[in-house]
Amino acid sequence: MDKYRIEVKLLTEAIFGSGYSIPGSVDLEIVYDEYGLPYMKGKTFKGNFRNEMFNAIKVLGEKKFGGLLVSLLGEENKGVESWKNLKFSDCRITKNIRDILVYGVKEKKLTPDEIKESLTEVRSFTSIDDDGSYKKGSLRQFRVIKKGLTFEVDIYCGRELSVEELGIMAVTAKMMRHIGTMRTRGKGEVECSFLVYQNGGYKDMTEYYIDSFIKGVRENA
Repeated sequence: MDKYRIEVKLLTEAIFGSGYSIPGSVDLEIVYDEYGLPYMKGKTFKGNFRNEMFNAIKVLGEKKFGGLLVSLLGEENKGVESWKNLKFSDCRITKNIRDILVYGVKEKKLTPDEIKESLTEVRSFTSIDDDGSYKKGSLRQFRVIKKGLTFEVDIYCGRELSVEELGIMAVTAKMMRHIGTMRTRGKGEVECSFLVYQNGGYKDMTEYYIDSFIKGVRENA
């Protein structure tokens, strides 16, 4: 089974919202695991990836490339064919950093709360009225993930992917610019890369597969 990865670098603070508030603390908490490490659920990331791939295919031509979206990400009520589609892991902090922090918790050198507090901050936001003034009672506190962190999503498929499919995956990764909550407020700006597992490690193949894809498009134009 071939293995792929999307590497996600946070260029700004991001909010991987859980949808829950903590009484006496924050109005919107992030998703984090038992070690205090923030992450985005694989299903949520897949939704972001699907939207971006749809946008890419819309530009390239739905009639010609629309089938790639279905072959890679599936369609509703087609569960029996799901083994042919991509499977996404959760979007987690890179393994080398994660392993160190998990080790620290297991050895009781760190606590999950200490890790969460070191990787995140609490920001205050307010709503604005039509006249530009602040709405009374609109102050909210959201937890944000600090910029500069790198996350990764592992991708698997039960079949061999075509060069064209790999190309649209690379194009989609390159086009992903924002993930998470409050994108219109400057949160969740990212830079993504498409990696392929080769010779015992992951290699950035973003530009290689984008170039191959574009070349194929031009030759078949």
